[in-house]
Amino acid sequence: MKERIETLAHEQGFDAIGHCKTSALHTHPEVRDMCAANLCQAYGKSWSCPPACGEVEDYEKRVHAFENCMVVQTVGQLEDEFDIEAMGTAESTQNKRLVSLVEALSGEGLSFMALGAGPCMLCTECTYPHAACRFPDRMVVSLEAAGFVVTEVCTEAGVPYNHGPNTISFTGCICY
Repeated sequence: MKERIETLAHEQGFDAIGHCKTSALHTHPEVRDMCAANLCQAYGKSWSCPPACGEVEDYEKRVHAFENCMVVQTVGQLEDEFDIEAMGTAESTQNKRLVSLVEALSGEGLSFMALGAGPCMLCTECTYPHAACRFPDRMVVSLEAAGFVVTEVCTEAGVPYNHGPNTISFTGCICY
């Protein structure tokens, strides 16, 4: 199964891929607490973001229900540290790749859980809080909203968090 999932990830074009055991991953409520600062302006506006996305403790249990984790990452090249356009492009590319990977895995009937970077981008406008999520089986919650420290997840999987000057990385994972 590991080889098949990794092959599908390579086909999506991820720039870095690593693996670890889910037992090495742990949630931290203080990470979720940072979401309340609303720096991404998605807090309370999406089913995939707090407070709607569920409890941190539940994410650790859900992740640990699987044995393995594959970390997938998109690395963007920046002209300088203020290259907002390239940052947005890298984030969008990561989200598109992860959605495509989720669709490919679902199509093969594999049992897995995906976590991403930033709010879910499946819909142009989220139905939260007025109606149920349109795609609850495809919605991807971010690693941070689930309470995971991205640098810790990267370290456990042997994937660099920082790829050098003038780069930005967006990280997601597939637990299987």
